[in-house]
Amino acid sequence: MSWPMVKIGSCIEKIKSWNPLKSADTDSFLYIDLSSVDKDKKEIDLSSVVSILPSDAPSRARQLVKANDVLVSTVRPNLNGVALVSESFCGATASTGYCVLRANAQKLDSRFLFYWVQTQSFISDMVKKATGANYPAVSDKIIMDSEIPLPPLAEQKRIAAILDKADAIRRKRQQAIQLADDFLRAVFLQMFGDPVTNPKGWEVKPLEFFIKNKNDLVDGPFGSSINTQIDYIEDGEIPVIRTKNVTADGFFNADDLKFMSREKYESVIRSQVLPGDIVLTKVGTIGNVCIFPATFHEAVLSTTGSCRIRLDLSKINKLYFYFYLKFYKPKMLEIASAGVQPFLNMKHIKSFMVPLPNLKIQEDFFAIAEKNMNLKAKLANLANNDLFDALSEKAFSGQL
Repeated sequence: MSWPMVKIGSCIEKIKSWNPLKSADTDSFLYIDLSSVDKDKKEIDLSSVVSILPSDAPSRARQLVKANDVLVSTVRPNLNGVALVSESFCGATASTGYCVLRANAQKLDSRFLFYWVQTQSFISDMVKKATGANYPAVSDKIIMDSEIPLPPLAEQKRIAAILDKADAIRRKRQQAIQLADDFLRAVFLQMFGDPVTNPKGWEVKPLEFFIKNKNDLVDGPFGSSINTQIDYIEDGEIPVIRTKNVTADGFFNADDLKFMSREKYESVIRSQVLPGDIVLTKVGTIGNVCIFPATFHEAVLSTTGSCRIRLDLSKINKLYFYFYLKFYKPKMLEIASAGVQPFLNMKHIKSFMVPLPNLKIQEDFFAIAEKNMNLKAKLANLANNDLFDALSEKAFSGQL
C-alpha cells in the first residue's frame, strides 16, 4: 500500500512563544532544556526538568508546549532526542533547541507523528541534512520540510495503537532486565560486600595474581590513529572490537561491528580475543566490561582503549570476577589518569585489588548468576530495538 508523502509542516499548528525576561509574571515555570529528554526512553525525564523564575530564564527558554506536542532535538540528530509531551508538562517552556511539532488533529495523529520521528528514515534524513562538524544540527525549517507518509486519520490511529502496544512490551522487557540486574547486584553485595571497601575482610590480591602469563592481559595494538593503521572492511573473517561494542550494561554489542582481513590480523594476533575472554574498556569510557560471547569464533581488540583479560580459573571464578569489575568501576574512575580523556594504563589494571572469597562461595554465586544472565540475555534479545524498528518500518510502509 502506498500513501502520499507530505511535508510535516503542512500538518502542524503554530505554537506560542514568550520571553520570560520581559514578562511581568513572577511565578516559576518548568523549563525543558536539551538535557531533559531521555534519548533511550524517548521521554522527558522529570528529574532533569527544572523549575525557574522568569528573571533567571536562559535565552533559549521561549517555546510554550502543550500535552501531545512532539519535541525533536535539532542538535546531534543522530542521537534522536525526541519525546511526546505528557499532561504533567502542559504549559512548560521548551528550549529553542527543540523543534516543537503540534499536530493538526484534523490531519495528523500526534502519536503517529511521534513514532515517525523515531524511524531510521527520518533520522537518516536529518543526519544527511545536518550542518556543523563538531556540533551537527538541523533547523526547524529542515524538519518542517521533511516528509511523512500520510494515510487517512483512522489508519494513523490504528498504526499508532499497534506501535503503542509494541512499545509497552519493549519497555516492560527493559524493566525486567533492570530488575534482573538489581537482583544480581543485591546477591553479590550480600555474599561478598562492596569490593572497593571489602567489608567482609576477604583476602585481597592484585589482579595480576589471577593471570598465568603476561600475554593473558593485553590491550589493543593501536593508538588514536587507528583508522590509518587498520583497513576496516564491512565484512571479513575477523571482528574488530572497539570500545563502543562493550556496553555499560555488560553486553557485547555487535551493532556496527567492523572486520579486518586475516592477513592484517596475523600481525596483531597478540590482541586476539576468544569466547569467554573478558574485555574491559579503559580509555574515555572507563569500566564497561563484557564476556566475549561464543557466537564469534575469535576477534581482535582495535585500540589501546580496551584490554583483554584471560584468567587463571583455578584461582578465581570468571563470573565472580566479571561482577567484581562492574562493582569496582567507581574505583577505576578514581585512579584513572587525567588528560584530554581519562585513561587507565596496564599498570593501573594489574594493580586492581581483588577480594578473594573461597572458590566454593564463588561457585555458589556462579550458579545463581549464570541462570540470571541467561534470562537477561533472552530478555535483551526480545527487547532489542531492531525488532521494534522492523515493526515500525512495516507500519509506515503500509504493511500492517
